[in-house]
Amino acid sequence: MKRQRAESHRHCVVCAAPEQNPASLNVVFKQLQPQQVQARFTVEAQYQGYQGVLHGGIAATLLDAAMTQCLLQQGVEAMTASMEVRYHQPIAVGSRLTVIGRQLARKRSLYLMEAEIVTNGQCYASAHGKFMLPAAQDGQRNTPLAQCAPEGVSFDAA
Repeated sequence: MKRQRAESHRHCVVCAAPEQNPASLNVVFKQLQPQQVQARFTVEAQYQGYQGVLHGGIAATLLDAAMTQCLLQQGVEAMTASMEVRYHQPIAVGSRLTVIGRQLARKRSLYLMEAEIVTNGQCYASAHGKFMLPAAQDGQRNTPLAQCAPEGVSFDAA
């Protein structure tokens, strides 16, 4: 199994080493197959939302990180364009989780990904995501931020 941390993610809140980011979850993803990664994570009390249950935002973050790491392990630095998360059942504090990320397909500069959080042989949360290459990598222009702004909101430089 190949194990590495991408230089571009050395300060990541999920996968950074503690000496690079003391607030990091310090999750280390290992490449299992060319388009699949896996990591282990134990749910500690400081990550709970409702009493005794992992916060849904932390679960979503783990799923997003698994998909991102799957691409990084292949040398692809893509960013989340969209992600749909399904919470199948609550994840208890103290649970030892396996987080898995897989690449499903590539369409030009768009990567279709999936991830899941499993424990005791059951899926507790899953996600599908679309990841895109930044404009500098694929030679195409992305939509300017100003075109994405809700009505009445401006992103003009200060």
